Amino acid sequence: MKNGQAVCVAFPNPNQKPVDSSKNRSSETTSFSSDMFKVRHNLHAGMTRKPLEPYHPNAHRSRLPSPTIVMPYKNSSQIVIGDRSSHYKRQFVSTTTNTFNKPNAALTSNPGIVSEITKRQKNAAAQ
Repeated sequence: MKNGQAVCVAFPNPNQKPVDSSKNRSSETTSFSSDMFKVRHNLHAGMTRKPLEPYHPNAHRSRLPSPTIVMPYKNSSQIVIGDRSSHYKRQFVSTTTNTFNKPNAALTSNPGIVSEITKRQKNAAAQ
């Protein structure tokens, strides 16, 4: 009601203008991380046919070819004794060292408990 007269209010138009969803889409088709970590072919400046890609100052296609053969060091040995992938650090420890281990220390820093454990160990050794 407005000034004693009934006035109607129109509902909003449910038919909106058509919106082109491609305008809201980003022009970038791939993410930055996928561009950085994608698998690259061995491109170099001396190739005759290289795939085109956007300019980047450190592009792989502008780099010099990397050597495929790695020369060994002058005094490097080719002899391998045993299997280096399976290393057992206690292989050359004596039976005595394996059998008579040091007892585990008290797992507490409470001085009362530590002193009782020490007394018990000393009394057990004396008997």
